[in-house]
Amino acid sequence: MKKNIFLIFFSLLFSSALVYFLVFTWVAVLEKYKHKNNFTNLESLYFHEEYSDQIHHLRGNNWPYEKQNMLWNKEDYLFSTISEFENDKDNYLIQGDSWAEYMVFKDQIYESLNNSAKKLNIGLINSGVSSYSPSPMKVQYKILEEEYRVKPDYIISIIDQTDIGDELCRYKHNIVENNDGSVKSIKREFNTGAVMDASKHYNFSRIQLEKKKFINFHITNYYIYKTYHEMKTRVLNIKKFGFKDGGNYKCEFQQIQKYLININNQEKEYFKKRTQEYLNYLVSKKYLKKIFIVTFPHKNHFEGNYKVNVSNIINELNLSPKIVHINFNEIIQRNQFQKENIYALNDPASHLNEEAHALYIKKIFKIIKEKKY
Repeated sequence: MKKNIFLIFFSLLFSSALVYFLVFTWVAVLEKYKHKNNFTNLESLYFHEEYSDQIHHLRGNNWPYEKQNMLWNKEDYLFSTISEFENDKDNYLIQGDSWAEYMVFKDQIYESLNNSAKKLNIGLINSGVSSYSPSPMKVQYKILEEEYRVKPDYIISIIDQTDIGDELCRYKHNIVENNDGSVKSIKREFNTGAVMDASKHYNFSRIQLEKKKFINFHITNYYIYKTYHEMKTRVLNIKKFGFKDGGNYKCEFQQIQKYLININNQEKEYFKKRTQEYLNYLVSKKYLKKIFIVTFPHKNHFEGNYKVNVSNIINELNLSPKIVHINFNEIIQRNQFQKENIYALNDPASHLNEEAHALYIKKIFKIIKEKKY
C-alpha cells in the first residue's frame, strides 16, 4: 500500500514537472507574451489598470499608435481632447462605444470631427470606448467630472444597438451598486478569457517591466495560473448554464447580438433602468444645457434580421426637456441620410465605413445647430 502511494506521488510529481517543462519551453520558444497590446511603461500600465478596476476597461493599449500624427498620452486611454475647453466657447463631450471611439483614430473620421470643431469654434472632448454602454458611461462621466474637471455645456451620447447586449451580458454581473441600487463602479474581468479581459496584458507587461530577470519563469507561472482560472470559470458556467451556453460569459459578438434578435420583458426593463439612470445623472448636472442622444440602425434592421431597436427603447424612456433624441431611423426614413453603401464591409457589428461616418458626424452637428436652443 505504501509502495503504491509512493509510486502515485512520484508519478504525479514527474507529470507536473513534465507539464511545467513543456510550458516553459513553449514560452521560451514562441514568446507569445510579447504582444502589441502590452504596455511599454509602468505609468501607462498603472493608469490603465487603476481605471479599469473602476470602469471595467479602457481603450485598447495599441490603438493610439494607429494614428501616427496624434500626440498621445496616458489619458488618451480614457478620453481625447480634439479642441480645448474654454470659457468663451460652447464645450462638447462625446460619449459612446466604438462608434464614438472610431472618431478619434480613423483618419477620415477624425478629420471630419476636427473640421467640425474648428468650423463651429467649439471645445470638444471625445471619450468613446469600444463596447461602452450607459452604465460605464455614467461611471466614466463621474471620473471625467471629478478628476479631470470636465464640465461640458453639451453632451453627444451615442447609444448603439449593441449597448443592450453589453449591459445585459458584459456589465450586469460586474456592477458594484450604491445603497440605492444605482451603479457605483464596474469591476473588470480577472483571468476569465472574456472579451475585454486585459488581465494577461497587465501581467505580461508587469513581468517584463518590473521583474527584468527570469522572465520565462514568471511568465510560465502566470500561464499556469491563468489557465487554471479560465478553466475554473468555464466549468462553473457550464455547471450553471449547461454546455451549450457555458461560454456566454465571454460576451462575444454572437452573445451581444442575440438581444437584437429577441429580448424578453425583464431584459428590456433592465436596460431601460440603467439607461434612464445614466440620463437622469446627466440631467442632474445644472451646467449641462442639452444632452443629445444619437441612435442609428444596423444593417440587419433593414434586412429584417433584427426585431429589437434601441431607438424605440429610448423613446419609451422618461426624457427630460434637456434631452434631444437624434434618431437616425427616422432621419433615414425621411430620406435625409442615405442607407445604401454606408456600412463597413464584412462587419457584423455594422459600423459605418469611413466616408459614411464622416457624413454622420456632419449631420449630427447640423442637427445640433438647429436644436441647440
